[in-house]
Amino acid sequence: MDKEMVLLTKSKKRGNICVAGVDIRTGEWIRIVSEDKNIQNAVPLNDTKYDDGSMSEVLDIVQIRCKVHSPEKHQPENYIMDRRFPWKKKGVLSTKELLKIHKEETKNLLFYNEDRYVEAITLNRLKNSEKYSLILIRPEDICIHVKQWSPGQDKQVTVSFDYAGHRYWYIRITDTEFEAKFAHYSDGNYRFGIPCLFVISLGDMHTDGRHWKLIARVLYF
Repeated sequence: MDKEMVLLTKSKKRGNICVAGVDIRTGEWIRIVSEDKNIQNAVPLNDTKYDDGSMSEVLDIVQIRCKVHSPEKHQPENYIMDRRFPWKKKGVLSTKELLKIHKEETKNLLFYNEDRYVEAITLNRLKNSEKYSLILIRPEDICIHVKQWSPGQDKQVTVSFDYAGHRYWYIRITDTEFEAKFAHYSDGNYRFGIPCLFVISLGDMHTDGRHWKLIARVLYF
């Protein structure tokens, strides 16, 4: 089957790429995964190229050949891509055009609670119809936190923000472009006032047994 989608994330995952977007016709979320369990079903960067060899970009309209819909208990949107077929570029959208297909979402809680993560037991208690692992939100009162925890280590960049009346603290970032903007900053907290949207993803189970909330992409108007 072919899935035609607006590409919204190409974020880092185990040295490879986490790919997700929305169906160009229905606006429904689609997460593209590989069959490689060794990299937690991430997609190799080379597999995100087009048939002409050029690299796909966020907000491209992309046609991807998939083998099957393969939902996981924490990620019901997963489709396994067929690596034999290169991606095809069908166009490009602006953020404003994207919002005509998939509006920003408002839920009472971001992934079921106010914390930075979701416990596996929480997911086990949910009905399949209640589960989701991707969301497009408009955050407010954004604060960037930069911290180097020990000498020689890369600085960690996390984000706190308001959403639907709740404060979410120290959410991890997998958007490498956004993260790189702050990697040279001194340790501290920085207000971020540029209007934007966040694509937030619920990650695979970490070694601590938790599913962490991740800012997979920052989109600007």
